[in-house]
Amino acid sequence: MSAVYILIPLLPLVASIIIALAGRWLGEASGKVGVLAIGISFGLSVLAFAELVWGNEPLSIPLYELFHSGSFIVDLGLYLDQLTVLLLLLITGVSFVVHVYSSRYMIGDARYSRFFAVMALFTFAMVTLVMSSNLLMIFMCWEVMGICSYLLISHQASRKAAGHAATKVFLVNALADVGLLFGIILTFTTFGTLDIREILDMAPSMSGETINLLGWFGLECKVQVITMITLFLFVGCMGKSAQVPFHVWLPYAMEAPTPVSALIHAATMVNAGPFLLVRLSVLIMLSPVTMTVIAVVGAVTALGAAIVSLAQTDIKKILAYSTISQIGFMIMACGVGAFAAAIFHMLAHGCLKGFLFLSTGSQLESAAAHEHKGSRS
Repeated sequence: MSAVYILIPLLPLVASIIIALAGRWLGEASGKVGVLAIGISFGLSVLAFAELVWGNEPLSIPLYELFHSGSFIVDLGLYLDQLTVLLLLLITGVSFVVHVYSSRYMIGDARYSRFFAVMALFTFAMVTLVMSSNLLMIFMCWEVMGICSYLLISHQASRKAAGHAATKVFLVNALADVGLLFGIILTFTTFGTLDIREILDMAPSMSGETINLLGWFGLECKVQVITMITLFLFVGCMGKSAQVPFHVWLPYAMEAPTPVSALIHAATMVNAGPFLLVRLSVLIMLSPVTMTVIAVVGAVTALGAAIVSLAQTDIKKILAYSTISQIGFMIMACGVGAFAAAIFHMLAHGCLKGFLFLSTGSQLESAAAHEHKGSRS
């Protein structure tokens, strides 16, 4: 039965490939292909949630042996536990609604098929990220999301502002991703594996290990290796989740079409950071220094973004800074050890922010029409 859950990430990927290759012939039927694929993925996510929530053991689904050299083996696989299925419901559910909305919203767009191909790929990347059983898969999906965000934000390529915004978003995320890469490399050097469950099992026994940061220069500066690993990984989370000082990219992402903004803010990209912190919570809680840094960064971001949002006049910018602030609260919750609260906040915020982005336009038009009618009378 567990093998059927491979279709949850596979269907969006297949839809993306079909639309990319046959979009010219499919035309506006491209949207229906994406809606159907994401809809089935959502149905399977509900099935997985029902199976896991009744107390069944986590499911491990091996996929492919990517690398084998001596005792070093990198297996690509999927892992479903209660955290995974909760995020799957959010991602596939919001993505399904966004796809349905986009199928009408994007009618008449010259790049209609391209839009849905990238949207399906974006959904595939986030779904695979939360189902990944090792850090290498997480990093690969992390980068695919960055590429998809660039393509979607620059969708209206005729507008220079969209192109400039997409470039800024990509560069800021790429800079933060260097920290994530260093963290993964240091994790492998320390634990000898990239499998998340093995890393979490071995983490308590490695809590006393130290690393000399200035060893190359003949100086002594020892730091706990787990502290270095978690700080590097947190830098990657700061980038994807728009935390200070990497928060600058999220307001620029508002140059994307409204459905893209809804998907980025509600179900993908910004939720990747809190998810990774919760997934590696056992490792992070072994480092009080990292916990303090996470709490401080989250608190500063939450307060700063909330204050900045008060001075905005554009509704999409207000929603953008609101997202930065709310993600800051989630990060702060992780920093104080309230990981369950962070996930609850993420699920509630994702549903609310998806609704706000998809409904604000019609509400503004309704308000403008009412104001116009009132001025005439």
